[in-house]
Amino acid sequence: MRRREEYLEESERRYFVLQGQAHASEGEVPELVSECARVIDSPFFSVDVVLRSDGVLRLVELGDGQVSDRKEWSAQRFAWLLSQAK
Repeated sequence: MRRREEYLEESERRYFVLQGQAHASEGEVPELVSECARVIDSPFFSVDVVLRSDGVLRLVELGDGQVSDRKEWSAQRFAWLLSQAK
């Protein structure tokens, strides 16, 4: 059965996971994103989350890191993240 959920506009955020460590463009990484980092065995991927209208954080998409844009990430912050690869 499908359900429709209402999301808060402008609340979608993208996080990146590099070698098991979740990173935010700024601020803290939500626990939902950290959990994805712990359970998904991939060296690099993106995690998109959004706030539901009742304030619950929802997972929208997991990507292989080959996303079309960085969303709210500055080029400098993204370059720094990639420089952390071992």
